[in-house]
Amino acid sequence: MRCVESPQTKRLRLIDFYLCFFGKVNRSDLIQHGDIAVATASRSFNAYKERFPDNTVFNESLRAYMKSASFSPAFEHDPEAALRLIAWGQELNSIPVTTYGVSSFATVLDSLSIDIVSQVTRSILNKHCISVLYSSSTSTETRTLTPHSLFKGLGAWHIRAWDSKRRKFLCFRISRILKAEQTDCSYDKTIEDDTLWNRDVVLSVAPHSKHENRNDLAIDLGMEGQYVRNITSNEALAGYVLNDLHVDCTPNASLPPHAFNLQLMNRHELEHVDSIRALVPGFIQNKDDKA
Repeated sequence: MRCVESPQTKRLRLIDFYLCFFGKVNRSDLIQHGDIAVATASRSFNAYKERFPDNTVFNESLRAYMKSASFSPAFEHDPEAALRLIAWGQELNSIPVTTYGVSSFATVLDSLSIDIVSQVTRSILNKHCISVLYSSSTSTETRTLTPHSLFKGLGAWHIRAWDSKRRKFLCFRISRILKAEQTDCSYDKTIEDDTLWNRDVVLSVAPHSKHENRNDLAIDLGMEGQYVRNITSNEALAGYVLNDLHVDCTPNASLPPHAFNLQLMNRHELEHVDSIRALVPGFIQNKDDKA
């Protein structure tokens, strides 16, 4: 069982967390995240500098403590927590109460490296490119990426990034990044340049037409009183959404209805969407569309 940390140790851990995954931290970050007073924040920074003097460099122009070239995390951190915070602004806290849920299910966990995740998050937040060794379904090669966003799909964390070699925006699974380091390449592609990320599509789904209890299925899916629900997604993520929802996307609803409770109703309107053709059940996979 993990020992209960003192408030000061929690603040030192928080500073270390920001340096690791954000690359910098200032007093406002600590005050907002830690819900503490200005004086307490100042004392915490002084204590961190005293205990870990080689981890930070103060930047006068930014009025922030920067991750030093010799930085080494002084605490253990959960990379999943960093991704959730940066992607959605969410922080999970455990509360000491009597619980009644199953602690966990047997799952294949996404393997996340702190070193890799911290390189990725810092590149997004501080707008610099990274050179990565990436293992795809067809090869393992070095790529220069300009990432702009994080998302979770197909049970794993991904980044959306400009691939300098292929000259287009693609989605990359973080656990398949074997090495990553910052580069001096200019950050010349931004989220505004990602056409598919900024273009929405509507996914019309309904309870599977071949399910024997379609009415009950509609109730289970929160669709009572209606048989079609429209879901809006950006074009780059549409395939991930349909896959995660287990939507049958075949032309004749030919997948098992007990495994695929939903059916795509506007397939004809979406045949041009690359992420759907590459990822979802019922579309032939085009290898050129995969990262």
